Amino acid sequence: MSQAQTLQVRKTEDLITPLISAFLIVMFLFFIDEGYYDFRWMKEAGNWFVFVIYMIIFFPIQWGISHFVFYKLTGWKKTAAMVGISIPLTLIFLWLVF
Repeated sequence: MSQAQTLQVRKTEDLITPLISAFLIVMFLFFIDEGYYDFRWMKEAGNWFVFVIYMIIFFPIQWGISHFVFYKLTGWKKTAAMVGISIPLTLIFLWLVF
């Protein structure tokens, strides 16, 4: 694999992993808060609007963690670290702030 292809894969990976982490956090929050431990919240358009706002807030946080904390990791190791470490840290941070 050439260096240009490696950089392109790395750029895509740098966006996909934090996007997955942010999505999992927001889905969990909506599961326990909006849906009362189910996914009925998905039926209402207003909840999707709020979901997008939450994603806009959480994605940069997850990207920052991915880019500055886990910059040496790649592939499944980075995804596992983001899911296993950054999701709980983000939730603790939000609990302390709000």
